[in-house]
Amino acid sequence: MANVMKELKAEISRIARSEIKSALSPIKSVNAAQRKYIADLRRQLGDLEKENKQLARQLEKLGAAVPQPEPEEDAGRAWITAAGIRSMRKRLKLSQKAFAELAGVSLPTVANWESSKNKGNKLNIRRKEVFDRLQEIKGMGVRDLPQE
Repeated sequence: MANVMKELKAEISRIARSEIKSALSPIKSVNAAQRKYIADLRRQLGDLEKENKQLARQLEKLGAAVPQPEPEEDAGRAWITAAGIRSMRKRLKLSQKAFAELAGVSLPTVANWESSKNKGNKLNIRRKEVFDRLQEIKGMGVRDLPQE
């Protein structure tokens, strides 16, 4: 009887191993395909990194040969419009005369700025120091004004 039990156990083990093997064979083939795909991706990544380094070196060589354009003088400077001058003056609660003194221009200049025909467009302020002063005033509040 012990011999039959031993043979039965061996047969069950053999059948179980064959079932497991048949169940795992599709998984193994998918696993192998994925490993190949990952290896290909790693090769592609290496090739792309090499190409990227080469292009970076070429760009550095070309960048040294091509002069960089200098930024324009007006780049980064905000526009000042007629409505902007008027609203700035009203916000600071200044008369046209007081605003003119603060900006370093004459009273008729401020009046001309505010009554400008091109209300939506930027004003043509030629003197850089006046433009810079208007930019400073633009950032001021009522408390920042010089006391008389």
